[in-house]
Amino acid sequence: MKAAVRASTLDELRELEREMESQGRASKAEALREAVVALARPARGWLTTGQAAERLGTTIPTVKEWIRRGALTGRQVGSRWWVSAESVDDVLGFGRSLAELEEDSSTSDAEGIYEITKKIRRQMGAEKRAGGAQQ
Repeated sequence: MKAAVRASTLDELRELEREMESQGRASKAEALREAVVALARPARGWLTTGQAAERLGTTIPTVKEWIRRGALTGRQVGSRWWVSAESVDDVLGFGRSLAELEEDSSTSDAEGIYEITKKIRRQMGAEKRAGGAQQ
């Protein structure tokens, strides 16, 4: 499996593209623009907003709002938005955790909130450790 391109790498390439454009180096700017588009393809860990919306069971405007709020990682490349597949998976995992905990109605509200918080923190910690090990 190919490694996903980090959002920060796409940002750096876009900044370089703008720099080349401002210096009148149109061919270099165009080459960088093409590279960013190629690197942001789904095979590299990025989804279109439509693909992300489909996986999340929501709409494209909602996906864009979640990007704006920071719930999803997304980058605009040209006129198209790309969403990190990893951030979509994180949101899906969070939703599954909540659904599992809601099924267990035998606990009191306070106990349920405590258990939800504990489980989410464990999951987020495991995901951070796994992410750090991959880099």
